[in-house]
Amino acid sequence: MGYFEYFSSDQIEQIHEATLTIMETTGLVFAYEPARDLLAKAGCKIDGQRVFFPKKLVEQQIKMAPSQFTLHARNPEKNVEIGGDHIAFIPCYGAPFVHDMDKGRRHGTLDDYKNFAKLAYASPYIDITGGMMTEPNDIPVDHRNAERLYASMILSDKPFMGAGTGATDAKQTIEMASRVFGSREEMAKKPPFISILCSLTPLAYDDKMCGGIMEYARAGMPQLISSLSIAGATAPVTMEGTLVVQNAEILAGIILAQLVRPGTPVVFAGSSSATAMRYGTLSIGAPEMAVNTAATAQMARFYNIPVRGGGALTDAKTVDSQAAYESMMSMMAATTSGINFVLHAAGILEGYITASYEKFIIDSEICGMCKRIKRGETITAEKLAMEAINQVGPGGEFLTHPHTFKHFRQEFYAPIMEERDNFDSWTRKGGMTMEQRANAKYKKILENYKEPEMDNSIRKELDTYMASVRNP
Repeated sequence: MGYFEYFSSDQIEQIHEATLTIMETTGLVFAYEPARDLLAKAGCKIDGQRVFFPKKLVEQQIKMAPSQFTLHARNPEKNVEIGGDHIAFIPCYGAPFVHDMDKGRRHGTLDDYKNFAKLAYASPYIDITGGMMTEPNDIPVDHRNAERLYASMILSDKPFMGAGTGATDAKQTIEMASRVFGSREEMAKKPPFISILCSLTPLAYDDKMCGGIMEYARAGMPQLISSLSIAGATAPVTMEGTLVVQNAEILAGIILAQLVRPGTPVVFAGSSSATAMRYGTLSIGAPEMAVNTAATAQMARFYNIPVRGGGALTDAKTVDSQAAYESMMSMMAATTSGINFVLHAAGILEGYITASYEKFIIDSEICGMCKRIKRGETITAEKLAMEAINQVGPGGEFLTHPHTFKHFRQEFYAPIMEERDNFDSWTRKGGMTMEQRANAKYKKILENYKEPEMDNSIRKELDTYMASVRNP
């Protein structure tokens, strides 16, 4: 399918040139000395913790990043292509709270995390098991990364997300994954996971994120280099100015990764949006979020790098009409603008803070619908259906025609959750709202869940490692 483009090619070039100027003259702070040392060796000017990037270095290094790569699942049938015309959906990330219709809003637990891993595994439209889908607040902080990774690897056979919390957790992620997917060398050839490392906006990287970027790059592991600039707060109030700040942050992180290991797979990850000026808070349900998604997709295509953006994003506090229209707006922006990696594609409420069970199911339906739209069309004589049109003629009907029976299963998206029956039938079935049906659906999925098989020797080795974490 063709892409929606918000800016002209000349305007994209202007944003690029403005970005290069900011990187060279304003510079970015890098709090991690090993990162500064590497950047200095590559030709950057250093003043304290501030790093100034020569234009030539920027343009050379971004060409090192691959335009497409594969995430290799435990089940090879579930490998995921990142880049090109592909789109991958990944569920909620980073939510300290969870919500369902029965218990309301509460702190997330390890059981909640495991439930979301099971739901991601069960959904035919979620491509990658999430990372920190919710924070497991009921276990010690220093156990959380290992427990999340363990659950992701045993409860799902899809690719997963590694730690995005610094070099120490990055090392643990690589170590644990090697017990399932082979040596570091083998994983560098067939990476099984991807992680997200974020700038400290505006125009900075802290020591933890720099350490994580460098650790993953040394291992050849893919990573999202992400910026969340807030227009009117941590970035200029104009979307163009916000794009320049976002762009500079992402490119600086990509350059660091490429200097550590040329060819490190990266995703150009923009998630910037606007300030809700009345409250002074980030708004991810704003139309400016969709604008940034489309513009981010254009910038990544300009650099020929895979791109992250969008998601089923909302500022709503519960699963209501606001959650529905904001989420679909954001998902459609991602789908039509050419985004490759859609994080937060299922379950997010309250501006990244809460993961909802019911919304996870509803958003999975949105993912299926967007994949149908993304599929596009190929015009053939069979699809033009001229023979069928001629046979039916004026005043006829196509419902019983052989052409309909031959193609409808492939042509039409079959919804899992939508209610398309007539009113009387819907009433007889209890007149349930979408939220009520989603509540019943997620419970049924968890009740019927069956863990995917894992080689016994691999599982034993992983269990031995987890025993050492739980009982040091």
